Amino acid sequence: MRSCILVVLACALPSLCVDARKIRGISLSYKRFYRERKSFLCIDGSKMILFEQVNDDYCDCDDGSDEPGTAACPNGRFYCVNLGFHPQYIPSSRVNDGICDCCDASDEYNSPARCLNTCRGLGQRERAAVEDQMRALDEGLRLRQELIQEGVLIWREKQIKHTLP
Repeated sequence: MRSCILVVLACALPSLCVDARKIRGISLSYKRFYRERKSFLCIDGSKMILFEQVNDDYCDCDDGSDEPGTAACPNGRFYCVNLGFHPQYIPSSRVNDGICDCCDASDEYNSPARCLNTCRGLGQRERAAVEDQMRALDEGLRLRQELIQEGVLIWREKQIKHTLP
């Protein structure tokens, strides 16, 4: 009973128990580096640390890979999924700084900032703009074809006039 309470208390402290599925700031292609184990190898291969040190707000890896979800590493990168819009990386120094840099608000998960998820609206506006461009291109191609046909007719008429005595 006492050991169960200790385990529950230990996992209640985020720096002692890291859930690999909840590591913030990494893309799906990097999830494989963050499978919870006893140790974590910095992505650049330079250092091996305890897995509990991942996202503990202290930069252990030279490449910043142990802190994707915090602002601890000066060269760290935070991945914004931005579902419905463009995924992007931002400098990890912008995480929890009170400014909403990711349209999905994922960079401000532990800040007082009131960020709204604007990705869907941004994506809809961008898709509408692309559709408008496609319509304009289609219209331009249609007009070009008309001009080509008109030019061919004029050319044929001139050829006929030059062949007649």
